[in-house]
Amino acid sequence: MAKTAELDIPASTELPVPLIDPARVTLQHGGQLWREYMARVPADFVADDLKSPSAWRKVQASRNALKKFDRVFVVSFDESWTGEAIVASADSKGAVLAKPRVTTMPARYDALFQDELYRVAWNGFGYVVERKADGHAMTQATANPELATRLLVQLFPARAS
Repeated sequence: MAKTAELDIPASTELPVPLIDPARVTLQHGGQLWREYMARVPADFVADDLKSPSAWRKVQASRNALKKFDRVFVVSFDESWTGEAIVASADSKGAVLAKPRVTTMPARYDALFQDELYRVAWNGFGYVVERKADGHAMTQATANPELATRLLVQLFPARAS
């Protein structure tokens, strides 16, 4: 008798693979023979999920559907890792990536600005000002941390002259 049966653990406890949002897949270059895409994956997506063809199901139903020999550059939500791969096969149910090469990105060298109430944080789309108490985004996403810091300062009242 298997140990999983003794412990009453179901044999298949795998979590479903998060689906990649087609709006987060961008065409980098469309050449004569293949295309290159950049895809930002959801927050709960891990590098091992690149092995699952079903993660690309929504993308395959969009205008950026992958084809054989397309190149894909994948960036994690928090930008802690990237992956590069070539599409081995693709159909309406998903895309198989041939031997994804994953690169771990180094941690930030300089800390993002924060004060006692707010902090500048990366939210996967840009830099925002978050309220420390509950993590609520106080500003729209900006392109760089300096602009987010400027918006953080504007959250405080200015003296009337």
